[in-house]
Amino acid sequence: MKSLRARLLLALVSLLVLAVASALIALDFRFREVGREARRDFLQALNLAVLGVVDEDSNGELRPATPLAEPRLGTPRSGLYLLIRERGAPPGWQSASLAGANVQLLLDAAPGEKKLREVSQADGSSLLALAQGVAWQGVDGQRREYVFIAAEDQATYFAQLRRLRGQFLAGGAVMLGLAALVIALVVGFLLRPLRLMERQIAAVELGERGALDGDWPRELRGVAQNLNALLQAERERAERYRNTLGNLAHSLKTPLSVLRTLLGGPPAAEKQGEMVEQVDRMQDIVQHQLRRAATASLAPGMAWTPVLPVLEDVLGALRKVYADRGLALQMLGEGDRLPDRELACPMDRGDLLELVGNLADNACKFARARVDVSLAAWSEPGWRRPGVQFSVDDDGPGVEPAQRERILKRGVRLDERVAGQGIGLAMVADIVSVHGGSVVVEISPLGGARFVVRLPGR
Repeated sequence: MKSLRARLLLALVSLLVLAVASALIALDFRFREVGREARRDFLQALNLAVLGVVDEDSNGELRPATPLAEPRLGTPRSGLYLLIRERGAPPGWQSASLAGANVQLLLDAAPGEKKLREVSQADGSSLLALAQGVAWQGVDGQRREYVFIAAEDQATYFAQLRRLRGQFLAGGAVMLGLAALVIALVVGFLLRPLRLMERQIAAVELGERGALDGDWPRELRGVAQNLNALLQAERERAERYRNTLGNLAHSLKTPLSVLRTLLGGPPAAEKQGEMVEQVDRMQDIVQHQLRRAATASLAPGMAWTPVLPVLEDVLGALRKVYADRGLALQMLGEGDRLPDRELACPMDRGDLLELVGNLADNACKFARARVDVSLAAWSEPGWRRPGVQFSVDDDGPGVEPAQRERILKRGVRLDERVAGQGIGLAMVADIVSVHGGSVVVEISPLGGARFVVRLPGR
């Protein structure tokens, strides 16, 4: 069963059926108990009524001195019977209703004792009988023990019980039907946001809308936000692919024109150096654009990478690279605390290595003696996971305010004496932009440059 609605309906209706069945069983049991108690009280009252009017006849036997008020006792085979017998002796006085009725009532009870029994008869019928023992002081002064037995046929009671059970079942079925209808309506109402989300996703697939919108329930709000983030990332990736191809074509236009001019002039051997320079330039352009395209293909939020291990790996490698300069490279946390090892950002590990490596390597190139890397969490309202902010400080010459935006562009090098092609910081800006973050250049407390990177959470 793949339908969530069908599963909910089946589960709720099953629970409802179980509850109604339990209630019906409990009601049936209670009705039978109450009915048994009522019939016992009636038989006891009948015995007491007879006991109040009995007297000894000329033979010394007990019998009612006056007619009994219960008409069924005077009607043969009426289903209500009464007899009096001395203990250990055959039945004595019997009600007229026992005439022609093949009823056997052989119950016994000691004086002061009451016994309620169901007595099965030879014809398959069942009687509920109450035997009550009585001690009687006769006119001759002798004490005798008698048993008063009142019995009632249970056929009428069983018919009422069957009728009541039928009513219970009919009422239970109606209640189940109504409750199932209500449950279906409630489940439909509860699942309406899911159906709305399904329609909106289908509209996105058809290109009729660009994102999911609406006041989603709390349980679906995170799903909608993540889907919107994924859709936005896909749109940005497609746009970046288009831009990359356009940039690549535009960037290669000039070097190709130069090569065409050089090939059309004097012998190529005389211009080999210029041609090699143009080829190298084209190679750098292709690598840069391919790198941007590969970076853009990673949708933000697809992977969460712990930041601290990456920073430690980068600083460890740079300590070896710049060991001859004796640079002090250290990791700092927020305030006086150590960096949080669980802090992660929604970025592929390779991109994070590229990002941190370029910034830290650039700082080491210009630093005199010290480079600090700081790591802290960054939170905004509505985020379920915090973002990341880290900064790289050096004690080098710093960056002039007018050059701080320009330095993040491809091919820009402020100091030609330092090796490089001016691509590393541009790659930093590209990676940060793809992942929705920001990078700014400030003045470092160490006196040099500070590069601050902020990567959002989700």
